[in-house]
Amino acid sequence: SGGGRCNVMHDKTKPLPQILSSYPRGHKELRGLYTKRFTPDDAYDWFTSRGVQLKTESDGRMFPTTDNSQTIIDTITNAALRAGVEIRTKEKVNSVHLIGESGGGENG
Repeated sequence: SGGGRCNVMHDKTKPLPQILSSYPRGHKELRGLYTKRFTPDDAYDWFTSRGVQLKTESDGRMFPTTDNSQTIIDTITNAALRAGVEIRTKEKVNSVHLIGESGGGENG
């Protein structure tokens, strides 16, 4: 996404219906995520609290100021490793299980 720059989110200052209208295939699914699980403010705070500076382009898309998707990949990977996630590649996923009450949380 973003031609290798990683369009991580849309301008969080816009009203939710306007953000969702930018995603014609998936806006219903995103509505639940954006209102119940991980809001645009949560996403912005999550990335910036981990040192990722974000910029908003004129069309509302938000990218890391590095213009490099590796910034986002590294941030998510490092957070997963700190949370104790075992990262495996080239393996089939048969199921996913929630462990513990918080399941590792959204703060990881």
